[in-house]
Amino acid sequence: MQLLRLYARLLLLIMPMALQSPGFAEGYVVPPAFVKDGLSARLPDQHRSPLAAEQLEDTALDLNKTIYLALQADPQIKSAVEGIYQAEADLVTAKLPPNPVMNVSNTLMPLNQSFNVNRQGGPPQFDLGVAYPIDWFVFGKRAAEMRAAQLGVEVARASVNDTIRLRIAGAIAAFYDVLEAQNLQALAQEDFTELAALKALTEKRVLIGGAGSIELDRVNLSLLSSQTELRAKRVAVENAISRLKAFLGMQKNKVIHVVGSLEIEHPQPISDPEHLIQMAEENRPDIAMLKRQIEQSVGNIELEEVKAYPSVVTHLGVTRQFQKEAIGFPDQNAWGIGVDVSLPVFDRNQGNIAKAKSLKRQSELDLDTQLIELRSEIERNYHIYDASYLVLVNEADTKLGVSKVIRDKMKAAYALGGKSLFELLDAQRNYRETNRVHIMTLSNYWHSLYALNAAIGKQVLK
Repeated sequence: MQLLRLYARLLLLIMPMALQSPGFAEGYVVPPAFVKDGLSARLPDQHRSPLAAEQLEDTALDLNKTIYLALQADPQIKSAVEGIYQAEADLVTAKLPPNPVMNVSNTLMPLNQSFNVNRQGGPPQFDLGVAYPIDWFVFGKRAAEMRAAQLGVEVARASVNDTIRLRIAGAIAAFYDVLEAQNLQALAQEDFTELAALKALTEKRVLIGGAGSIELDRVNLSLLSSQTELRAKRVAVENAISRLKAFLGMQKNKVIHVVGSLEIEHPQPISDPEHLIQMAEENRPDIAMLKRQIEQSVGNIELEEVKAYPSVVTHLGVTRQFQKEAIGFPDQNAWGIGVDVSLPVFDRNQGNIAKAKSLKRQSELDLDTQLIELRSEIERNYHIYDASYLVLVNEADTKLGVSKVIRDKMKAAYALGGKSLFELLDAQRNYRETNRVHIMTLSNYWHSLYALNAAIGKQVLK
């Protein structure tokens, strides 16, 4: 019994030491995934919106509100965040020491006849034992598993940050798609209004003999084409809004109003692409995630290597022998202690170790691939942005202003009979096309600006 008490004290001594081994001393806070009070309580502080999603839905959406609402409601971001809680749950599992195993048995019982002093057998005995593995502590298996699980949490967090980066970039692009579509619709409406006014003027000129009916037919044909174009632009606006709603997590048929301007006060020049590539390598969460995966692969190799060590299970038990009836001696109590140790003669976890090393090499190659893709992405976005910037500072406003002046002069001259209808329609067509190109240039600037920021992983341009 003294040895039994000694063994029990040994277990009580080992358990607190295990709970304070590396990775456990800091304690564990229940992951927010188990707190059912909405995403705002679960997102990192820098991603929380100061406005409730319901308030945002009841107001017109500018760019900032669009980003806030996407962070609050985008189901893909929510789904990605769950990956953090799953990784944290794996860390919880890794931190838990193994459970002891209790064994209860009654052996050497008479089968077809009872035991007695004349027909001795057994004697029957009752056994109660407890087994507890200690190789997780002796060989550091649990500590290695915790290190690998902790790196898994960091990989999951970097993955969520990359999902947020891509989804917010997509929401911003969808926002400017709506602004672009709205501006093109306004241009189509302006063209339709101008042609309607031109039709009324041409009708008056036909009545007084200042123009032939063929001119009125030409105006009517242009008006029908403009009406068709206006319908197409309205559909384009609705399609752009529907795409934006997907980023905002809107499943119901809610009416939203996107407000904003494509106008640019001060276009910003951009620095050398090599500097941008360096910034991207330092700030992109997908690069950080791949680096964390390499670290996790190293941790998994260490884990698989320690798993090759033997399993060690200690046993402690008590036995009650029922001897009096079976062999005529008094019943007795006894105890026993033992250790089971596996012999890693054949299975030394060779396959899993080789697989872990291969996964590390694969992670390194994935990082190299992503760095190549990153350079290409930065260079592409750099050239697109630089081209948009040069067009804005050198051409767009000048062309639009000249075409507008020509159109207005043509309208005045046509009203006085100094210019033909075809010259006026040509001037209006040139103005419309120049205005359309100007809108597309502004939109391309904003799209390329935020695409370059997203590619860098940091807001460099504003």
